[in-house]
Parts: sequence; structure tokens; C-alpha cells
Amino acid sequence: MLLKLSLVTLLISPLMAYLPEERVGKQNELPEAIEGVGIDEQLDGNLPGDVQVVDEKGNSVPIGQYFNQGKPIIFSPVYYSCPSLCNLHLKGVFEVLKLMKLVPGKDYILLPISFDPKEDSDLAASKQENYIKTYFATDADKTQGIHFLTANEESIKKLMTAVGFRYKWNPEAKEWAHASAAILLTPAGKISRYLHGVYFEEDTFRLSLVEASKGLIGSLADNFALFCFRYDPKENKYGFYAFNIMRIAGGLAVVILLIWLFPFWLRHRRQTKSS
Repeated sequence: MLLKLSLVTLLISPLMAYLPEERVGKQNELPEAIEGVGIDEQLDGNLPGDVQVVDEKGNSVPIGQYFNQGKPIIFSPVYYSCPSLCNLHLKGVFEVLKLMKLVPGKDYILLPISFDPKEDSDLAASKQENYIKTYFATDADKTQGIHFLTANEESIKKLMTAVGFRYKWNPEAKEWAHASAAILLTPAGKISRYLHGVYFEEDTFRLSLVEASKGLIGSLADNFALFCFRYDPKENKYGFYAFNIMRIAGGLAVVILLIWLFPFWLRHRRQTKSS
């Protein structure tokens, strides 16, 4: 729904120049259908682990049971009957995960959750099966750690408030108006990073997972890359961090200088002893 409204806004915005002057000031106002919808990033906030959710098998469990397993968590608020944006978001998440060599259940946990309290575990299980067959059909081991969740209205409100996810029902379209983001959590359930949208760069997603894991996953090169790169929220990706690059260069310069001076110091010491 949000994509449709954004497209309409994009198409009609050039026409605003031809409106009477008193109407021009309204061109930046949000349509009523998406007013109050969005994501307020709650970095370093915690997902409340005692909130009860229902897994794809119909079991009621505290969401905290997925915490403290030494794995970063990908938390994606969606609703499973969404006709457009949620499907695009999940498609983007699964596609980037398939590109990475990291294994769900071993290296990370994926938790899509429906914010529609009317959706149940049967629908969640059907969605889970479809995505797993599409993206991990040839490798059953990679399906571990992927859980499609639902919850009652009270639990949903607590979780969505914790991550700053604002949404509302549009009675005319009979759809939920909402934004889209993959929210990365540390193994302890602390919010580490928001990756907005429906398409994700592999390097950005990988480094975000490594960062969320506090170095518990990923190679030495991945962890070194985090020292050299810093996340740019405007670009929604990692970019060179000049200060750290300068620190590395300065450190190397000192090491090279010490190596170059060592023979002179050693010669001077020998001469001092012999005299």
C-alpha cells in the first residue's frame, strides 16, 4: 500500500506548481492514509524477551527463547496476507540471505512476525514453507533458525513499540499501511541496526550481521572491515571511515619507522658497550 501511495505522490508532485498559491504549501503534507506511519529507530533499545508469541507450529513461547544463543537475530515486522510490500521485503531478505555463506540456525536467526493479530500460525506455517522451498529447497540444514511468528494484539503492540514500528489499518483499502525494515538484534535482543526497504546489498547485510553478533560470526576479514567502514544511515550502507583508516596508516608508519631505526639503535648500543 505504501509503495502505491509513494508512486502516486511521485507522479502528481510536478503538477503542484500549477496549483493556486494557497494550495502549494500543502504539497509536502502526508496523505491521510499514511499519516502516523513509519519507523522511529530505537538503536540500543531492547526487545522485551518475556512477550509471548506463537511459532509456526502453534506453540506459545516467549520471544526471548530465541535470545542468548550466540547468534544475531533478524526481526522483520510484516503481515502475511499483504498484497505487495511485505512480500517484496521478505523476498529481498531471503534473496540476500541465500547469497551469503552464513547458515540460518548456525550463524543467525530469522524472525518474521505478523503485526496483524487476526493472522494465525497456520498462515505463518504456510508462508514459512513457501519461502523455505523457494530459497533453501536443496539444503534442508539451512532451514533451521527460520521462524514465522504471530501474536495477539497486546503482544504485537509491545514488540512494535519496542522497535518503533508505526502502522495503521486503512479501512478504505482494507490493508495495513506500514513501512518496511529488517531490524537486526544482538544475541541478547538489543537493537543493533535498521536496514530499510525491500532490497538489500549483500555486503551491507553481512557486515550488519557481523556487527550485531559482536564479532561472534564472520571471518577475520569481516571483523577487520567493520573497523574500516562505518554505517551511513542516509545511504543505508557502509562506507569508508577515514578516521580509522588514518589510525591504521599512522600505526603502520610507526612500525615501519621503528623497524628502520632498530639497526641504528643496535649499532649505537654496541658502540657504547665497547667504549
